[in-house]
Amino acid sequence: MSNDQTLAPCPFCGSPANRFTIEDDRDPNHGGDVIACSSCDACTRVVFGEKAGLADLWNSRAASLGAWLGQAGLYRTRFDAVRNFEQSVTPVSADELFELASKQVLSQLNEGRQHA
Repeated sequence: MSNDQTLAPCPFCGSPANRFTIEDDRDPNHGGDVIACSSCDACTRVVFGEKAGLADLWNSRAASLGAWLGQAGLYRTRFDAVRNFEQSVTPVSADELFELASKQVLSQLNEGRQHA
């Protein structure tokens, strides 16, 4: 991938992202490349050496976050339905619900990586 690859918007706030090289000689990350949101400062890790996959790293975060938020929304909807007595299920704690959602999302993300 070239450095000219189009960057996806920030997965957290939707603002444009920028790729830059850290050029300050006093910075311990001098010479590394990073992609950062122009608004909320979300960023990738600093990459040194082979930097070809940096844009892919940033762009894949948006898909991961989308999967997580979609699943979290589904669980929240189910939680609200149970709380409002619109649906009957075996009660679970918020921690158990979060753990179940986390496992399912991670499973879906890993499955997506295997097919990529």
